Amino acid sequence: MSHDTTIDRRLLLVIADGVRPDVLEDAMNAGRAPTLAALRERGSYGPVTSSFPSVTGPAYVPFLMGQHPARMGLPGLRWYDRARSLRWSPAQARSYAGIDIWHVDHDVSREVPTLLEYAQPSLSAMSMLARGATHGRIGRSIGWMLRAAPSHFRGNLLGWRDVERKATAAFLRQFGRVRPRASILAITSPDKFAHKFGPYSEPVRAAIADVDAAVAQARAIAARGGWLESLHVWVTGDHGHAPVTQHDDLHRWLESEGLKVLAHPRLNVKNPDVALMVGGNAMAHLYFQPAERTRRWWTTHSAQWERLLTRLLERPSIDLLAVGQSLRVVEVRHQQRGVAEVERHDTARGVRWSYRPLEGDPLGLGGPLHHLDACTAWEVTSDSAYPDSLVQLSWLASAPRSGDVLVSATDGWDLRARFEPVPHVSTHGALLRDQMLVPLLIDVPAVRTPQRTADIVPSALDLLSITAETQFDGRSFLR
Repeated sequence: MSHDTTIDRRLLLVIADGVRPDVLEDAMNAGRAPTLAALRERGSYGPVTSSFPSVTGPAYVPFLMGQHPARMGLPGLRWYDRARSLRWSPAQARSYAGIDIWHVDHDVSREVPTLLEYAQPSLSAMSMLARGATHGRIGRSIGWMLRAAPSHFRGNLLGWRDVERKATAAFLRQFGRVRPRASILAITSPDKFAHKFGPYSEPVRAAIADVDAAVAQARAIAARGGWLESLHVWVTGDHGHAPVTQHDDLHRWLESEGLKVLAHPRLNVKNPDVALMVGGNAMAHLYFQPAERTRRWWTTHSAQWERLLTRLLERPSIDLLAVGQSLRVVEVRHQQRGVAEVERHDTARGVRWSYRPLEGDPLGLGGPLHHLDACTAWEVTSDSAYPDSLVQLSWLASAPRSGDVLVSATDGWDLRARFEPVPHVSTHGALLRDQMLVPLLIDVPAVRTPQRTADIVPSALDLLSITAETQFDGRSFLR
């Protein structure tokens, strides 16, 4: 008679940071990730959409909170706070690429629990978001930061991988002792190697082998302890990767337009005209007149800024501009394909989205679309150049911490030409397909096709038989 493990099920969620779905699939098919391939045989594998911006940090929110990151307070890897609510930040600007990583757990909304708070005991390692981990946030203490920082800022990727392997080993020791109900292990070396060598490079494939080895060790620990039958392992990513050959110095261009610009790492700017927050580096927030404590909707801005947007959109590096017209309407602009509006409707049946081309079809969706629910909005955009664009643009453009204008870079371009420890040959952050799609490997059959990384939390709670009252942006794929 088989043992019913429903009550004592455990979930290990592994983040293969920056791994493209096709690259991970190739590794499994080629026998380079045999443990992951075996899990795939038991369940399913395929691409799902991340969030916009498709960048580490914010993109951890969907698979740990089931919500769009901007709704939870993380609109980007870098962002500016008009409300002046940030402690220990004289410039009121965040950058999770540096020491501000310590603030992620406090910057996200307390109104929605994380998966680590729902399912306890819990454990985390190397995760950008780890609030609620009862038995450790390995890799996020001062000691771990002191080990990792020299490698990070010097661009020493082998040194970073060495620190990460030690953090993984520490995680696995604790994993065996605690037997956590929920745990998250992030392996970020694939992203760093992809930036330097490209997403299809041999160093990235070697880092995928680290992911496979960690999963194999976790399963071996559970087998020795007699609880392998109750352990489930899912693997996902936070963003994709796409080759980049041209880097636009958006910072210098804005200055050439006669503007005083506040942007990382140059934050000591008095009375700036604009705050530029680039992340990935293929997306950016633009905050005009940042001295004002509350954001304006675009119709109240002066003609000066409208003229600037016209010139900005003429730059070859700029693919899309998204301009917040109101709390529920965002205008999307493309230089050749025209202008459209995305509108969000709050109805008795839930949130709905509409797409209204005003002049052309900037998102390439074929014409107007009306009152689509979240699942249908995903379906009609899933094969387009901008998957899940209606939902993603709507939530990001309306968030209080977002910029007045959102910028998504053209394929082959990014928006930060200086200040990176490693010159980028691959990028992410944009709303583009190759940067938005991430892998999802689950070791149980799915009842419906997974769509977004936001689906992971409600699905995990179903797996663990945990009831939640939260209205998630995602939807369980197990029921």
